Parts: sequence; C-alpha cells; structure tokens
Amino acid sequence: MSNAPAQSRLREIPGWAVGLCLFGLAAGLCVIVWYAVNPPFLDKPSGNRELLLQFATTAEEARAVVDGGADGNGDELFRNGLVLDWRMLIPGYAVALAGSFGLGHLFLYRESTRLWARRALVLTSVPVAADCVENVFLWRALNRLAADPVPDLTRAAHFAQMKWALVVPLVAAAVLIVVTLCCRRVLDPSFVHSAREDRPRPVVAHAHRLVDGTESRWSDPDVILPPAAPHDWEPRAEWTAPGPAQPGRPAARDPKDSAVARWRTRAYQPPGRQPAELGFCVSGGGIRSASVALGALQALRGQLLKAAYLVSVSGGGYTAGAFQLALTDAGLRAPGGSPSARPGLSKPADVFAPGSPEEDHIRRHAKYLADAPKEKVNAAGAVLRGMAVSFGMLALVFTVAGQFLHLFYAYVPLTELRPLTAEGERFDSSLDLYPNVWYPVLALLGLAGLVSVGYAFTRAGSGKSRPAWLRSTVNTLTGLALAVALYSVVLPSVIWFFASLAHKAGKGGYWDDSGAGVALLGAITAAATAAGTWFTAVHRTVKRLKPDGEQASPFARGGTSLVTQVGTSWVKAVVCWLVLLLVAFFGLALMSWAAVYAGSWHAGWKWGVPIALIVLTLVIDQTTFSLHPFYRQRLAGAFAVRRAVLKDGSVGALPYDYNNEPTPLNPYAQRVEGFPQVIFAASAAVSLRNRTAPGRPAVPFTFASDYCGGPDTGWVRTGTLQKTAPALIGRDLTVQSAVAVSGAAFASAMGSQTMFMERLLALSNVRLGTWVPNPLYLAELAKYGPDRMMPRLPRVRRLRYQLQELVGRYSDTTPLLLCTDGGHFDNLGLVEMLRLRCRTVYVIDASGDSPPLATTLAQAITLAYEDLGVTITFDEEGQNLLDLVPGSAKPLAPEAPMAALNARFSANCVVRGTIEYPEPVQFSPDAPAGTKGTIIYVKAGLTPDMPYELLSYALREKAFPRQATFDQWFDHAQFDAYRALGHHLGTKAAEVPLAHPGRCGVRRRGSGRPSQR
Repeated sequence: MSNAPAQSRLREIPGWAVGLCLFGLAAGLCVIVWYAVNPPFLDKPSGNRELLLQFATTAEEARAVVDGGADGNGDELFRNGLVLDWRMLIPGYAVALAGSFGLGHLFLYRESTRLWARRALVLTSVPVAADCVENVFLWRALNRLAADPVPDLTRAAHFAQMKWALVVPLVAAAVLIVVTLCCRRVLDPSFVHSAREDRPRPVVAHAHRLVDGTESRWSDPDVILPPAAPHDWEPRAEWTAPGPAQPGRPAARDPKDSAVARWRTRAYQPPGRQPAELGFCVSGGGIRSASVALGALQALRGQLLKAAYLVSVSGGGYTAGAFQLALTDAGLRAPGGSPSARPGLSKPADVFAPGSPEEDHIRRHAKYLADAPKEKVNAAGAVLRGMAVSFGMLALVFTVAGQFLHLFYAYVPLTELRPLTAEGERFDSSLDLYPNVWYPVLALLGLAGLVSVGYAFTRAGSGKSRPAWLRSTVNTLTGLALAVALYSVVLPSVIWFFASLAHKAGKGGYWDDSGAGVALLGAITAAATAAGTWFTAVHRTVKRLKPDGEQASPFARGGTSLVTQVGTSWVKAVVCWLVLLLVAFFGLALMSWAAVYAGSWHAGWKWGVPIALIVLTLVIDQTTFSLHPFYRQRLAGAFAVRRAVLKDGSVGALPYDYNNEPTPLNPYAQRVEGFPQVIFAASAAVSLRNRTAPGRPAVPFTFASDYCGGPDTGWVRTGTLQKTAPALIGRDLTVQSAVAVSGAAFASAMGSQTMFMERLLALSNVRLGTWVPNPLYLAELAKYGPDRMMPRLPRVRRLRYQLQELVGRYSDTTPLLLCTDGGHFDNLGLVEMLRLRCRTVYVIDASGDSPPLATTLAQAITLAYEDLGVTITFDEEGQNLLDLVPGSAKPLAPEAPMAALNARFSANCVVRGTIEYPEPVQFSPDAPAGTKGTIIYVKAGLTPDMPYELLSYALREKAFPRQATFDQWFDHAQFDAYRALGHHLGTKAAEVPLAHPGRCGVRRRGSGRPSQR
C-alpha cells in the first residue's frame, strides 16, 4: 500500500509543527471571533457596509456607502476598518486556514488527502494576496471619493471576486478537515477481529508470497493483499517480474512469457482453493438462467457431484444458492456443534431432483419478485419508500444550498436577489450583476494561456514536456477562473432564470415564499421519476432479427427471422434522460427558490432544514432503504428451502425463516460432503483503469465460506469479515445476500454503455447492489491499526455513498466497496473458474446473447486471455462454434409448416474445446501436471431433437429461449419450459466424451436426417 504506517508517521511528526498548527488555528479563530463580535472600542464600519464598498461600481454608490449609516464617521471610519483588516481579519483567517491545512497535512491518513491539504495550504496565499491588493485599491478609492474613484473601485471589485471565490471552498475544506480529525480523535478506532480466537492480532499476507510460504507461517491469513496496481509502486533495484529472466534484465520477448507473467500476476487464489479435475459454471440471466441451470444440473448430477467448484453468476446463483441451502445442516446443529436429532432430509444425490419438493417450491414461486396482490403492494411500497428517502435527502441538499446562496449574496453583493421576489408589478426580470463581471475570468484564463504558450515558445527546441509546476500553475489559474465565474455569473444566472421563468409562467402566483409552485413541481418530478423508473424496469423491446443479426424492418413480410427480447432500447434511453433532466430542473428550481426567499422563513425552518440534513445524513443507511433488502428477501422466499417432514407426516419443502435464520456465509456456505464448493461471483465497482480490465467498469469480487474478495481488491477470511463488520453491514454477508448481490443487475455501476440508467437508478434508489467492507482497507486496518488517524469502518452507509453512485466515482482504497452483478465483469463465471485451475470445465450459458453468435462466450474467451493469459480454442474436428448459430441445423420436414422453427434451430447445443494454461498445473495429487484442459460449453438454444412439448412451446413463444432478462415474472409454463430446456441441454452435455470431440443435437452434416425424441 502507498500509505506509510500510521505509528511510524506519527513518530516522524515534529512536535513543534503540531504545536504551530494548533496555535495558528486557535489564534486565528480567536481573532476572527473577536473581529466578528465588533466590540465598541473597535473603530470600524458596522454591518456589511465594508462588503458593499468592495463591490461598489460607481462613485455615487461608494459615497452613499461611505457617508451612510448611523455612525456618520465617513471615509475615516472605513480607513480604520481597512487597517483592522490588515492587522486582524486577514492575518486571522490566514493563520486559521494555514493551521487547519497544516493539521490535515500532518494527520490525515491517506497520501491523496494529505496532498490536497498541501495544495489548499498553498492556495490560501491567493485569497490573502487578493484581499491585500483589494484593500490597497479601496484605500486609494477612499482618498479619491471627491474626484474619480471608479477605476480603483473596479479593480478592488475584481480582486474581491477572486478572494470570495476561493475563500468559500477553502473555509469549507478547512472545516471538514478539523471536524474529521476531531471525530477521529474522539471516536473509538475500528478493529479487525480475527476469525481465530488463538491469534492476538489478525494476520495480513501478500498473495504473491503465499505460494512458497515465505509471507507467513499461517496457512490461513485473515487478510490477503493483492499485487500492487501500477499507481501504487516503489522503485526496486533490479527486475523482479516473474519469468525466466536473469536479475537486472527483462524477460525474454516471447508471447508465451507474457502470458506466463499475466498468469502469475492474476491467477492468485486464497489458501485452500486447490486445483481440481472438474468445475461447473452457471451463467447470469435472472430467472431464465436459474431455470435452465436447474434443469442442466439435474441432468449432469453425476458429473456435478464429482466437481470441486460450482461458480455462479447472477441468475445462476439463484440455483446454486438453493442447492447449497437445501443441503447444509448449519441451521440444524445444536449449540455444541453436533448435528441435532433432525438433520436435513436432502442429500447431494437427490436434492432438487425432478419432481422433488424443492423443485415444486421454486415452480410455485417463479414470480419471486411479486405474485399475489399483497406482494405487489409490498413491492410498490418498497420502491416508493426508497424513492421518498432519496428524493427527500436530495431536496434537503438543494434547499440548504439555496439557504447558503441567500446568505452569501446577502452579505457579498455579487447580485441582488430582492428584485426577484414575486410581488406583482415590482418583479424585476433583469439580471442584476455589477458591470465587467467577466474581466477577472478572462484575465485569469488569458494569464493561464499566456504562461503555457510562453513556456512552450521558450522551450520549443528542447523537446521537453511541460514540468509539473507549470501544469499545476495553469490548472490553478483555470480553476480559479471557473470558481470566479461560478459565483459571479453562473449561480446568479440560474437563480434569475428560474425566477423569471416562474414569473412569466404564473405571473408570480406560484413563485412566492409559500413554495406552492416548487412543491407542485416536486410532486410532478417525483411522479415522473417513479413512472420512468417503472418503465425502465419492465419495458421489453421485441426485435425481429435477420439471419446475419441485423434488425429486420417491422414492415418486412416473408423471409426468415429470429425474435428476441432485449431490455435496452433508444426509448429507454430517451425516457431516462428526460427524467434526469426533469430532476435536475427541479433541484435547481428548489435551490433558486430557497436562495430568493430563505430570508423570509420562520426561524424554525431556517435552522431546522440544515439540522435535519445533518442528522438524516448521519443516521440513514442508504442500502437499507434501497431495493436490496426487498430483493434479498424475495429471493430467499423462492429459493431458500430445505426438505422437511410436515405436520401430517408428508415430506415437503420448508422455506427458511428469513427473519430468524439469516444464513451467514460461514457456516451456511461451507462445502457439503459430496457436493462442490459454491462460489458466488459478483463484481466491485472501481473507477481506476489501472485496476479494471479494458472496457469494464468493475473488478471481480467473490463471496464464499472461506474468503471473500478478488485479485484486485484482495481477500478477507469470511469469518474475520463477519466478526469485523458492523451489525447493519453484516446483514449483507449471508448466502441469501450473496445471491442477491451476485444478481444485482439493477445497479448504479453498470458501465459507460448504460450511463443513463446508472444515474436514474442511483437517483431513484432502485438499486440492488450493496456496500461491503473493502479487503484493501481491512488489510491496512489490520496491519497499521487500530489507530485514531485512520478512517473508521462506517456503521451506516450514509448519503456520501449514494452521491458517490450518482457521480459514478469509485476508489479501490475506500473503507467500503459497491458490489453488484457479477455479469458486469464476466457473465459466465468462466474467468473465475480458470483462476481456480480446473482441468475440465462445464459452462452452462443461458445469458441474453443477441443472435447469431454467442457474444458472451466470445467476451469471456477474450477476457480470459487478457486477464490470465489462458487460451481457449474450439478448432478440433467437429467442434465448430458456428454450429451454435440459429439456422445452422438441417431443416425439419415438412419445411413449410416448420419454417419458423427451422430458422431458429441450431446444429449443436454443446461444443467441446481446449483450455491451455500458461504453466503446468497439478490438477490432482496423483496425476502429472499439465497445461491442457477441456471446456464443455452448453448454450441455451433450440435443436431439432428437442422434446415435442418444447417444440410446441417454442412455436407459441417466438422469443423462446431469448426472452429478456428483465422479465423476472415467470409463470409455471415458462419455468417448466426453461427447466426442460436445461435438462435437455444437460443430457446432451453428459454424452460428450472428455477425451474426444462430442456432438449433440444433430449428426455431422451429410450423415442423414437428425434424430428426434
């Protein structure tokens, strides 16, 4: 990690530096308070007359400010005020800001935050200098009041603009630093509690040192650090990359060496996860994938019970989690740990067998989100509750922002807000800004360009790039120009625009201090957001595709075509953007209304709104009010069952008690004897491109009974994680929650291709993902903590995390990570299975590919090579992936009645390929190491030898088996059809030999008509 140990850094901090910063902060605050209370013996102008003089633009305004007021002391009083400014106020806020940022530089934990504190410390000199220069011009203007003070007044106003544009954010940053440091000193530090009672403190290991045992004598560390990212490096004296390289020299320039380097860097696994002969992957795809996976695993039970791992993604996790919870006896054990007198009745050989009570339970609850009217009302209530919380918090944020702007412009007259009040004919629709507001902005931008261009001309022949100090200077000047423009032009223009618009639309009737118009706009916005969110969730577009995958014209007649349902379309994009624009419009309108009328509010509202925002920000957990708890509970009700003897003596499926049996990962996800270890593949949102794979906005993150995490975030022992996490976050560390997180397709971190949907989901709180502790943070906490300088592990996922989702920025070192659908990284789970090192891999793919090709498989193959250096080929004889293409099968006769189905039939539903690992792998202790493996890929498609009842269903449902993933309301007919399809596919996959190419569905071309069942 890039952060130095907190204790060693504390020992290096000189006491005089700490004392100087504390003295500066305390002295500065005392001087500011003394100046603000304005004792009688301080001879300075009263009220905000000094501020009015700073922005006076004419001689008449300046004389009115100087000669007005009850004191009547004239320009001499203002000169005394300027002297006090130089002697008290400017040094006071300068040393207070410097002391705050100095403390931030000394005591903030992360290097990035300390860097920002140092930058703020340097920037403090800018408003101080601007204030001093402004006072010089004001002094000159006071001496020339009787003549022509306008040039000096104008220059003073320009420097006042720059001063106030920087003072406000600097003061906010200083307050945030001081409050953060005080809270960290007062509150108890966070701890990492080891899962093992015999350890005095948790053990932290490095993934790349666990292979040879040099990192730790412990075989099961509590936290495992991943290899460092490129942005987190330390210079080394010699070349240390893996490979057959000599010290000091790079590895050989062989592509295979590059693959080996990727494999050694990315294929780490926690201790205990040994290579295996056999593994299974079940893909994402919602209830569609869950149904297909159930049927396939039923048919492949003989192979499944020999497997070591079952990796599930999204909808495949519904079925994998159901198998695991039906088999585990964790909840049936006595307190002493021994099995109770009533063990589970299900066994690996018959769990979820065709016709079993467990299968029947899922069939009856396939509409797991909502089936009965009461459940639909509960679902609507959960959505509305989350939206109310989200909108309420955002409304408070915009209202408090408006209150701040009202106070700011009341004392710093960059604009006049009183003429914007709705008082009939007295409403002034002109934008009241003092003249020449653009001069400082243009001057700063021109200065930035001049500095950059001047340096480029002077160093044109040297060939050197711009130094860091020059880039920093140009960026600072540009940022200052934007800040001046924001306070001087942008915000006043926004307020004026909404006031003018409301007055013209309603003649001022709705733009008054009662807020009726804003409330009406808020109600319309909330209703439109609810309708838009619902439309986004349930709308499915049916497309007719030509054989080459191009969309067919809706007016075309005749010819062959495929029908598929998709969850995304341009209509959804338009609806989402319109809703987002409406929400932005309402937020700015609310802020503008508060900026104009906050002065006329009752004192209870003036103080109550900011206090409510602060309190609710601290106590409301964003995940609790999102859809994740509801989604988790509905999945548990449909898939969390175990076989039991009922009251009448019959055997049935007994659902888990959701409220009283939370199914923590350890022990409920522990491997059951005779059944593979279940690993739920999710993804963690990370914005840094140094961590994420190309084109993907997330990194892999898995949940299992032994460890949780991934190769980019590190791993933490599940027991340690459960003991360390606060109670509210610990609810999300269960088997039921792992299934829900792995299937959190509705999430605010789905990538740049769905940016419109990301923002809408974060805004409306219709989010299925959750925030869990970050293994990287826990590693720091275990290694350097407990320490009061370190950030705390949050007990509540506050407003900050929803705002983080709204802007789409995710760090890899924050205390919490946003975990969502594993399909955002790899929807097959194939890459995770290859990382586990299995010789034979069964992949059951029921994802929502758009024909004609299996794009999800292609993406997984590419990702496997990019990430791990593993190559997968299907070039053996008879293993043509194009046989999976709809329309590749020999047509069934009679061709005329069967034309629609013939266009959808694939020649194969299963293909066999070769896996080549970059290095030899010891798949089993009694077999020699090898690099070759086998992949048996099962694709949900139609073949001519399908059972007659499936052919009938496919003819009736044109989109089968490509109905949209967003369709999560399966009836019993849909469930039976997809389960039967999965059983048919699994039966064909079981017939494929592992040592020779296998075929299914049809015979080799030219060998006659395909057989039918």
